[in-house]
Amino acid sequence: MRFLPLLPEAQNDYKGYKGVVVAVVLLAIVSTIRSLIHIFLPDGGSNAIAGLVIPGDANCAVIFTFAWTGLYQLLFAIILWIVLIRYRALIPLMILLLFFEELGLLLIPMFKPIASSLLTRTPPEAIGNKVLLPLILILFFVSLIPAPEHKSKAA
Repeated sequence: MRFLPLLPEAQNDYKGYKGVVVAVVLLAIVSTIRSLIHIFLPDGGSNAIAGLVIPGDANCAVIFTFAWTGLYQLLFAIILWIVLIRYRALIPLMILLLFFEELGLLLIPMFKPIASSLLTRTPPEAIGNKVLLPLILILFFVSLIPAPEHKSKAA
């Protein structure tokens, strides 16, 4: 017995609302761009975007870590694109994974905080998580609802 529509047989038949697919495409675009920024910006986005200034040799480790994180984000984004292109029935599962990714990005700084003296501004992720987290959770529950079938009227 399958666990609701969360783990359906791998197929490209998503029975939910088209708006959910559009929202997941937007999230995939954001995930892809975010990962590429971390990989290709000279500082990995640590200073240019997050406002994180690490003095001395430790800065290389921070830049490496940002790029490494970008690689994992890119792999996740690629899986998200594969689901959108070929395995749409797995969209609810991917949204749930996106929720846990955002939840982790919100919780990790609580347990592993960055000294405020190292930050020149609030990183966008600190604000984005608080907005995206409830939206992704709502999107997850909506993704589980089958869309009503549109039947053509016979004349």
